Amino acid sequence: MTFKHNPTRRRLLKTGASAAAGFVAAPWIGLGNALAQDKPLSFQLSWVKSIQYGGFFGGIEKGTFKKFGIDPTFVSGGPNIDPVANVAAGQSQLGDRPIGPLIVAREKGIPIKVIGTIFQKSPYSIMSLAKTPIKSVQEMKGKTIAVSTSGKPLMLNLIMDAGLKPDDVKIVPSAPDPAALVSGQLDGYCGYVTNQGVMLKTRGVEIYALNAQDLGLPETTCTIYGREDFLAANRDLVVRFLKAAIEGHKWALSNPETIARLMVDKYGAPGLNYQAQLTEIIESKPYIEYGPATTKGLLALDLALFGKIIEIYRKVGMVKTDMKVADLCDASFIDAALTS
Repeated sequence: MTFKHNPTRRRLLKTGASAAAGFVAAPWIGLGNALAQDKPLSFQLSWVKSIQYGGFFGGIEKGTFKKFGIDPTFVSGGPNIDPVANVAAGQSQLGDRPIGPLIVAREKGIPIKVIGTIFQKSPYSIMSLAKTPIKSVQEMKGKTIAVSTSGKPLMLNLIMDAGLKPDDVKIVPSAPDPAALVSGQLDGYCGYVTNQGVMLKTRGVEIYALNAQDLGLPETTCTIYGREDFLAANRDLVVRFLKAAIEGHKWALSNPETIARLMVDKYGAPGLNYQAQLTEIIESKPYIEYGPATTKGLLALDLALFGKIIEIYRKVGMVKTDMKVADLCDASFIDAALTS
């Protein structure tokens, strides 16, 4: 179910937290407290439908969402879609993003809260060719490195923390495809080893990956969030969704060949390659089953980690308020899903 009223992103950012007031009367508000079979729920994906969301589609295939009374719709994202604005405007009730855009959105007053995360450790890495590897930040000196525009301040901070000057490294904008690394136009490419790294490997290109989190640049990806008013009014519904998502991800990680085939043949965007999908979910597993996922369970929140991420964003000037972890995250939903 979606809202017909859809403010532009500019208006949304101007109104900030007050935007929530205009949607309190939405039809889905207040309906989550009593178990209703197959309750519709829209989830805005950060990217196109592919194996990174295999756990969600595994939950549909195995009936775990139905088991918990949820009828989810997973809305495809992509390069021309602003997922956070869509959730904040009520077009979808929940969504996922890397934690960075969620911190920036919260900083701008958009009333969202993080309630779970799939990738406990980010696969974001500085990738280079295996024959000319970059094995430390210091070895980036004199090199050309592709970095997304949003990630540039964080990369500059990493460079300076390593004792280099900002102009010691030539930073250029990155493209979604890392082909420029292979052609020699780049010495390094900043991206996800589970995505761009898999692209290269399936083309027969051997790479060396320097994980950014291991260097002191932590991040979570496929971080689940929702708008505060929806979460408050639909607690039971959200907890049931998370329970189903946990089961779906457990099944997908245990059955990589099956879920890869399902994504190619049934659930994913057109043109997916089976071998690439299979490779991606296998390589994603240690990043999903990491940290609190090994002690508390899949999708758990590491609040201390989020505190560190907020401080890094504050250090580079992307957070200027007194934002605290409690402003960004509410672990009570996933804690309830894991313990009840």
